[in-house]
Amino acid sequence: MIASLLTSAGLGIGSGINAYATLLVFGLLTRWQPALFHGDLATFFSSTPVLIAVGAMYIVEFVADKIPAVDHIWDLVHTFIRPAAGALVAWAAVSDRLPHGVVILASVIAGTAALGAHMTKASVRAASTLTTAGFANPLLSLGEDVFAFGNTLVALLLPWLLLVVLAALLVFFVRIRMSARRQSL
Repeated sequence: MIASLLTSAGLGIGSGINAYATLLVFGLLTRWQPALFHGDLATFFSSTPVLIAVGAMYIVEFVADKIPAVDHIWDLVHTFIRPAAGALVAWAAVSDRLPHGVVILASVIAGTAALGAHMTKASVRAASTLTTAGFANPLLSLGEDVFAFGNTLVALLLPWLLLVVLAALLVFFVRIRMSARRQSL
C-alpha cells in the first residue's frame, strides 16, 4: 500500500510539472506492459486515440512552455488541469491494487502534490522571467520536461526510490528559499 501511495505522490508531482508528459509515459508504459496496470482507466490512457491526443498536447506544451509570455498564460490555464490529471493518473495506476477508500486517498494525494508542484513551477518561472527577462525559461522548461519523464518512470517502476527524489527536491527548494531570503536582506 505504501508503494502505491508513493506512486500516487510521484505521479502527482510529475503532473504538476508537465501533465501531458506524465500521462504519455503512463499510457505508453501501460500499453507496452499491460500486466503492470489494470482497470478501465488504465486501459483508457493506453488507447491509441488518447495516446495521440496526449502526445499532441505534449507537443503543444513543449512549444508553449519555451515562450516566456505564453508559458505564463499556459501555466495559468493549467492550474486546474494539472491537479485533475494527477488525480486521474494516480487513480488509473493504483485502483486495481487498493480498496476504494485508499484509492480516493491516493488520488487526493496526487492532486494535492500536482497543485503544489504546479504552483512551485509557476513561481520559479515568474522569478526567472523577472531576473533573466525570460531568457532562462526555455532551459528551465527542458529541465522540467526531463524531470517529468524521469520522475514518472521512477514513480511507476521504482516507487521507493521516489523517497530519494522527494528528499532531494526538499533540500533543493529549502536552499533556494534560504538563498532568496539572504538576497532580500
